[in-house]
Amino acid sequence: MGAMTLSSLEAQPPVLIVLQAVLVVVAGLVFSRLYLHPLASFPGPKLAAATGWYATYYDIFMGGIMLEHLEALHKQYGPVIRIAPNTLHFSDVKAYDSIYTDRRFPKDPAFYAAFLADEASFGCTDIKKAKTRRDLLGPFFSRKSVLKLESVIQEAVGRFIVSLSQRIDAPQPVNIHRAFLSITLEVITTYCFAQRYNAIEYPDYGYPFVKAVQGASYGGCLLQHFPFLTPLVMGLPTWLLKMIHEESAALPEFRDRLDAEVDKTIKDPTALEQTEHETIYHHMLNPRAGYEQPSAKSMKEEAAILIGAGTETTGNACAVIAYHILTNEDVHRRLKKDLVEAWPDPDAPMPLEKLEKLPYLAACIYEGLRFAHGVVTPLPRIVTQPTEIAGVLIPKNTLVTMSSTFLHRNTDIFPDPYTFNPDRFLGKNPSELTNYIVPFSKGPRMCLGINLAWAELYLIIGNLFRKVDLELVDTTAKDMEWGAFLLPYYKGFVKANIQKVEGIQQFMEG
Repeated sequence: MGAMTLSSLEAQPPVLIVLQAVLVVVAGLVFSRLYLHPLASFPGPKLAAATGWYATYYDIFMGGIMLEHLEALHKQYGPVIRIAPNTLHFSDVKAYDSIYTDRRFPKDPAFYAAFLADEASFGCTDIKKAKTRRDLLGPFFSRKSVLKLESVIQEAVGRFIVSLSQRIDAPQPVNIHRAFLSITLEVITTYCFAQRYNAIEYPDYGYPFVKAVQGASYGGCLLQHFPFLTPLVMGLPTWLLKMIHEESAALPEFRDRLDAEVDKTIKDPTALEQTEHETIYHHMLNPRAGYEQPSAKSMKEEAAILIGAGTETTGNACAVIAYHILTNEDVHRRLKKDLVEAWPDPDAPMPLEKLEKLPYLAACIYEGLRFAHGVVTPLPRIVTQPTEIAGVLIPKNTLVTMSSTFLHRNTDIFPDPYTFNPDRFLGKNPSELTNYIVPFSKGPRMCLGINLAWAELYLIIGNLFRKVDLELVDTTAKDMEWGAFLLPYYKGFVKANIQKVEGIQQFMEG
């Protein structure tokens, strides 16, 4: 066969010429990634090293099973594997701290772009700018501030318990998963903005945003893999989105409401003088010395992220904790006994600091968080200079990741990890174990609202299991299975019958 001549090339259809050129480029790119890339020597599937579509297949087309697949890959290839052309995933527990507590490692802009919040503290990938924003808002979410505003959380929890009392002997089981999302939405909005959205009182706990938020993480995952869809999705008018998927329309509607509130507050800051308590807007519009007032865009993004993250992560955790307590008779009995002994009078207030001193309640919450995980999708960080992680030298500009599930299910730390066993946190040195519970991540970019989330968990779970008798119904282990779409996306809901509620007189009087 002779060499291809210019005349023979010209004789070919243009489409075929373009196709041949594309194939040559793709072949060259694949060869480079497999054999010339700085990560070429790291173990892992060749297809994953060649293309990012490998992860897309397991994340999107296989229903969010990438984490399950990662577990199998680590068993096959070892503690460090190449899961994308420029990405490594770790399973060694020592790697987690190295990745997420190193202040030199910024977030990956491509990954976080899907959250549409590049000026919010969560979505900002510039290390200095992100630190400035966190430092500005940090005092509002400090332990001191949470205790100062504990009454705000207590009031919302009280309304939650009262709402459950109104569903005693209801003809249908109560979707307590959505009930938890309703109370966490109410807490984050009243705490941050001094505004009640009355999601707790909504029929069947079906507040539109609550129903929509459970699918939002899937949408975010979709946009991470198909970023070209972002302008299309964001450009859809609400009426059209309602026709396509009515529940999803609640998200932009809620966002529009938040945006309008921010614009109104910026236009008339004196309105803040009328709020019942300090809000996040006080910190943004009246920044401390040395800090600048954030832009309107930044404030809107911050508000949206706080509500989205503050609702779903804590709400899911409450649902998982409640499910495991209710399916373990001995655990349920012991927790109820401790709470009754601490509060023989069900109408007596249940202060946060007293709840925190109950070892078995704390153990139930920690064990529940180990099952709930928080964010499960591995969050990528960029190695800015050659760095050793878990004994392995990582090249500059590599993306490094590790899912929290590889800590929470580690058999060396948590023997029999799929068994709900709060007693594991009641040993002589529980901090040795709690250090590996990372639903809020770790380091300088850990969850901004961690203190608020912990307060919610103690107050909601403590009040619920002291004052309410629940019977789990129409809920199986199958319902608690999930796909990994940033957060766990559960196959079903936690449902229960409300049998008895006591201790609501204090809330009714309030």
